[in-house]
Amino acid sequence: MRKFLLVLILILAAALRLVALTSFPSGFNADEAALGYNAYSLLLTGKDEHGHPWPVNLESFGDYKPALYAYLLIPFIKVMGLTELAVRLPSALLGILSVALIYALAKLLVPKAKYFPHLAALGLAISPWAIHFSRGGWEVNLATTLLLAGCWLFVTWTRSLRVWHLSSAFICFVLTLYAYQSTRVVSPLLVIGLLIIYRRLVFSHFRRFVISCLLPVLLLVPLVISLTGVGVASRFSGVGLTADIGPVNRINQFRGQHSARTQLLAKILYNRPVVYTLKFISNYFDHFSPVFLFISGDEVARNRVPETGVLYLTDFIFLALGAVYLWRRPGPHTRLIWLWLGVAPVASALTFQTPSALRAFPLVIPLVLLIALGVNYLLDLIRSKKLLVFSSIILIIIYGYQFTRYLHEYYINYPAAYPAAWEYGFSQLVPYVQSVQSKYQRVLVTDKYDQPYILFLFFSRYPPQDFQNHHVLTFRDQFNFSTVRDYGKFHFASTPWDQVRDIHSALIVAAPEDIPSVGVNIVKTIYFPNGDPAFKIISN
Repeated sequence: MRKFLLVLILILAAALRLVALTSFPSGFNADEAALGYNAYSLLLTGKDEHGHPWPVNLESFGDYKPALYAYLLIPFIKVMGLTELAVRLPSALLGILSVALIYALAKLLVPKAKYFPHLAALGLAISPWAIHFSRGGWEVNLATTLLLAGCWLFVTWTRSLRVWHLSSAFICFVLTLYAYQSTRVVSPLLVIGLLIIYRRLVFSHFRRFVISCLLPVLLLVPLVISLTGVGVASRFSGVGLTADIGPVNRINQFRGQHSARTQLLAKILYNRPVVYTLKFISNYFDHFSPVFLFISGDEVARNRVPETGVLYLTDFIFLALGAVYLWRRPGPHTRLIWLWLGVAPVASALTFQTPSALRAFPLVIPLVLLIALGVNYLLDLIRSKKLLVFSSIILIIIYGYQFTRYLHEYYINYPAAYPAAWEYGFSQLVPYVQSVQSKYQRVLVTDKYDQPYILFLFFSRYPPQDFQNHHVLTFRDQFNFSTVRDYGKFHFASTPWDQVRDIHSALIVAAPEDIPSVGVNIVKTIYFPNGDPAFKIISN
């Protein structure tokens, strides 16, 4: 019966992650296109879009991002072609796998909690946070699944003491460093914490521990070499805590309030280490804000669903109960939950854009475990069988309502509320431009939407060998990003009508607000799902 229930949960998880995968989220964003096109380029040429052979970090938009997800895409693109489904399917499958892994981990963490493994699996299966980041081409979903696998294998090793369990755990942790930037902070902290928690076991089997580390250490070598290269820290310099000049301005303001005699005191009280430490602490606790967790989620449209937190509203009750359960009934492995809960937001807190549902996504695992323990604790307290059945029905009704509401928000309101969040329209735009571009000497495309060049490369399946070394990246902007303005006959820039009206023999793809309503030869308009125009295409 319990195995059958797990199968039903996995089927539910699969349905929530696979059904209409190319249609929802509505659109296909530039980061997904970059991962797909770079995998396509590696498949055909052994080089990324900028001509780097088999890189550890992809140079994408001037930023360097871990390349593991792109490598994972290669066999999917080989079989399915360069399509949206090929880019999103691996993440969806990883989301399903994570449901099975959290079940396996929960069985080991608190074996006496009889409902706990199934509740954890069900909680992750229907989690708004987990569903959202399983339905797009997100590297963070790969990294989180690897973290989950690593922890399961590590706890398994504490019981089996088999070398291959520990070695496999460390391999999973190492692979997270190749998967996503934030886990380059979270994963080492998690491993250090595990070694501290299980230090007696590690020292008593030190020889096996050393043997288990040999292959993982070898796997680290390419990463260490790549970290000495130019540009790999560019992402942090763009979004890191110190990129925010607000704290520096406050330092200058506070120091300016002191007289010349108290300047030394002012420098001691107000300086970069103090102010940025306080900012880090504030950022860290932002991720435990009730508004973020239960009400509205992330502020970035791509990372949120309207009027929805990353958890369900009533989850706060069971988070509290789960914490009480762990406090009153600590087990040999439950410290792992506290450890993961503590380290998961650290990487995100090191940036100035918080709270971030994306960078703090690994936090979903300990939160789901705590919620499942809280529900299990409540059910354990009920002695009457009739009351247990009644309570279970009430829980099903409460969560059924919230779950149904979330699905309505995701599939109906999300595309209408944030139509440009996923760069909707390029899948229709690019084929049309391809069908008529031979009539024009130039094609001008608005840069209103994020990195349009990569979306054109993706949807046109532009030959990578014709793009590599035949384009120029712009200078980095304030967030340390670059873009490509020109390749072939395409030019990507702002398209206000007063600047492009005199460019003739050109097809102009413009933002709607850039084009007057009369006196312009509009040959096609592409609309967002909510009916608003996304692109106006002008023959000039």
